[in-house]
Amino acid sequence: MSHTSGSPFPLVSQELLLKAALLRGEEMLTAFRKWKNLVDFEKDIEYASFRMLPLLYQNLHNNDVTDELMPRLKGIYRNSWSKNQFLFYKTGSVLKLFHQAGIKTIVMKGIPLSILIYKNYSTRPMADMDILILFSKADSAVELLKKYGWELHNPQYLEYNLKYGRSVTFTDKNKTELDLHWHPIFEAHDNISEDDFWGNTIPFQVGGIKTLSFCVTDLFFHTIVHGLRYNPEPPIRWIADAMAILYSPDYEIDWERLLHHTKKFRVVLYMKDALKYLAKEFHADIPKDFFSEINKIKVTSADRLIFNHAQKYGDKTPETFYEKIYSVYAGYIRQTSKNSFWGRQIGFLKYMRYRTRGKPYFGILVYQVSLFLKKNNTNPKR
Repeated sequence: MSHTSGSPFPLVSQELLLKAALLRGEEMLTAFRKWKNLVDFEKDIEYASFRMLPLLYQNLHNNDVTDELMPRLKGIYRNSWSKNQFLFYKTGSVLKLFHQAGIKTIVMKGIPLSILIYKNYSTRPMADMDILILFSKADSAVELLKKYGWELHNPQYLEYNLKYGRSVTFTDKNKTELDLHWHPIFEAHDNISEDDFWGNTIPFQVGGIKTLSFCVTDLFFHTIVHGLRYNPEPPIRWIADAMAILYSPDYEIDWERLLHHTKKFRVVLYMKDALKYLAKEFHADIPKDFFSEINKIKVTSADRLIFNHAQKYGDKTPETFYEKIYSVYAGYIRQTSKNSFWGRQIGFLKYMRYRTRGKPYFGILVYQVSLFLKKNNTNPKR
């Protein structure tokens, strides 16, 4: 398993930081000392690691560790609390708008993790809010947000996102970001039913407004699938989130439900890699029966193609013509429910025809080449 910058698996310094923030006793202290000796606190704390510092502070503080970094870590911890409180307030305002319009909501990712799992408004820094609605309400929700001053990113792609995407992004005048979802993951696109995620939820409040969270098993599932993708900003946060869910004293994973989701949404390779890593490096207690059952699930060539793309490119913006075509194809295969080889290829041609604004099939390649050439001509390498 290669660990490179942008990989969902941490670099050496990041792994030491995670162990210092998550483990206990001598293993935690050893990891903390090695991390301090390996990095320059003034220069080497990249964004992914910086987001782990509030959790590091809490773990060190709870274990009565004294260190010259503690006052600075405490300041970062308090600043995270302040920023999260502001985000909770803004989220509550959006939820109120939706509920008054009869739009049900599930709040995803960081906010329910902070409130329900970490039970601490500092340890889980967040940059945005993620709200899931029913697909049937997507048009209404978009218009409602626009009416109240939220600006839609790339509005020219709205029609495409409603047909083939899972979400759109808005910002308000204060640059607060809101990701509006109608599908929780790309893999839950063509073959999702309402009961898959809406049928088993946890009620909670954000900013004084009642809403819903995924059940803890779905939170864990979403954390793994969303986290195990290459990203220019290494998405190592998934490790802390997954461990926090696994060891929450208030909730238990339903392993049968997790197995069902893993099989239905074709993410066996994601789950295998993630759970093996958590068990090996962070002593995660994963039932042996779950590994046995997950190993029985057939992995198709399409599943491998999607997984390999996620590990190598993931959310990276394609830079070459090959990367562009590979990403477009992997993106389509990732969300289609077509199982036969030829069914997928025919579906992809229809998908490409839509993306290329109705151009004939033989013109698709020419169109993509022209886009690539145009990009290189307007953005020459220096």
